[in-house]
Amino acid sequence: MSDQSASQRWNMLFSPMQIGGKQAKNRFVVQAMEGNDGLPGGAVSDRTRNRYVQLAKGKWGTVVVEAISIDENAKARINGLVINRKNLDSFKWLVDEYKKENPDGILLFQLTHSGRKAGDFARPVAMYEEGRGNAHLLTEQEVEDIRQLMLEGSHFAKEAGADGIDFKMCHGYFGAEILRPANVRDDKWGGSFENRTRFLLSSLKELKSSLGKDGFVLGSRISMYEGIRGGCGTTDPDSYIEDLSEMKQLIALMAAEGADYLNISAGIPGVTSEITRPTNPSKYFYLHHFRYCKEAREVSGDMKVIGSAYSILRDQAMDYAEENLNKGLIDLVGFGRQSFADPLLPVKLESGEKVNYCIACSACTKLMVGQVHDGCAIYDPYYRDMLKKLNKSV
Repeated sequence: MSDQSASQRWNMLFSPMQIGGKQAKNRFVVQAMEGNDGLPGGAVSDRTRNRYVQLAKGKWGTVVVEAISIDENAKARINGLVINRKNLDSFKWLVDEYKKENPDGILLFQLTHSGRKAGDFARPVAMYEEGRGNAHLLTEQEVEDIRQLMLEGSHFAKEAGADGIDFKMCHGYFGAEILRPANVRDDKWGGSFENRTRFLLSSLKELKSSLGKDGFVLGSRISMYEGIRGGCGTTDPDSYIEDLSEMKQLIALMAAEGADYLNISAGIPGVTSEITRPTNPSKYFYLHHFRYCKEAREVSGDMKVIGSAYSILRDQAMDYAEENLNKGLIDLVGFGRQSFADPLLPVKLESGEKVNYCIACSACTKLMVGQVHDGCAIYDPYYRDMLKKLNKSV
């Protein structure tokens, strides 16, 4: 590094940013990363709390708490978190412990329903019949029931002390499936673009009215292009060719409903994984993510845009992030796997300490798929031992 301090070299990256009614002290964002270490029933455990306290010590501007299910039957991970009245005190504890270490940090809860990706220990459900055979096809009322649980979960998040929520509308889960052109169901939740976007847009509108006036931050993570026939980022149920016109229309409507931010992603882990998180052989897929942010920025209005796929760039990530911030392609910079590799990234950069960079080995993915506690098996001996045990068991 040159004689410049990190905050001088990457001035934009270390500068504050207003997100809705809150101010992030820098542009670093921890993407939602599932640790799969909650208690039975989905309450926050000591290990869950400790992971977020470490992130708090890292002084990230914004942290998104991992994929919190709005129903115990909607989990994709056997030890996943569940937000409900029963577990509310544990989430208050998580927020309190986080804020002790990083009182100015923005803490968002990502709310999700796993849909057809729910585990066998839960209840897989689907918006349309194609695909996983044991998934229950949702009725019109059941979709509305899920929407009401998402709204309820948002109010629980506010009660727990979170600064806002992230609607998970990405990565092949329920939220992404409802948006797809392949969702051709013939009720108010499918077929037309208006019907397929009703779930998200109506929810944002209601939450903006009930919670937004208090500065509660509202946003969503979406997959701009999933890479499957009839998926998000295509134009009809039979197409697999990328066409972002519908997704850009959705983004414009989100902005009109008063959403505060948009978190850009792509692909479906386990299906088109490398589109989501580029690996070493597919490193240059990060360029697609940069392009998706550019496309989103054209229609995002006042919404802040969070970019993704920076972890694969390792020590070059900050230079690319600074450039994209200066060009106005993004407002904030998301790190997923890198936050597992080194939860202290921002503070280490600022102090000149050596950073543990993600090497994109996919060990954390193996742990997640293996339904055990998830983290970095390269730099943390706990997860290294867990990976060894997992490899011996298969």
